[in-house]
Amino acid sequence: MPEKQLIRDVVTATLARTRSYLAEEFGIDVRGISRDSGNIELLAIHDLTAIVGVGGPVNLLVAFSFERELANVLYQRMTEGMDVAPGEEDLYRGSVVAEIVNTVIGNCTADFQQADQRISLTPPVVLDQAKRIQRMKNATFISRTVHTDFGCLDINLVGPTELFDDKLDYVD
Repeated sequence: MPEKQLIRDVVTATLARTRSYLAEEFGIDVRGISRDSGNIELLAIHDLTAIVGVGGPVNLLVAFSFERELANVLYQRMTEGMDVAPGEEDLYRGSVVAEIVNTVIGNCTADFQQADQRISLTPPVVLDQAKRIQRMKNATFISRTVHTDFGCLDINLVGPTELFDDKLDYVD
């Protein structure tokens, strides 16, 4: 499968799996998804961001960036019934967003797995209170914003520049 088609599949799978995971695991409906485009140097991110690397037939970084209110709701719902020691809330909140990204992207691999190539995932890295991510040389951001009643989640893929035009549309 050509790399461009594989990236399309990653974007499609990521959005579909995010929508279903939020609904099924947390009872949170996605109200809409908007597309952000443009060849930007800095990617502004929300309060809590988890990043995983996807390797194999296509190499991408995937960053899920959560607005604080949404991250708090997800944290509360995932830790319901657990005893979280005072002062450890931020640690658990980071673990929750890392688990969400890991689960969604892990489930996505079935959607774009190729028989002849393995897909690898890095462990999630959590950024707390970071404000932006610098664009790497020869990379482009592909961004979608998932809107819920509790806030937004930006899904950002960082991929090779040569696969996109200046509007972040795939170049066939």
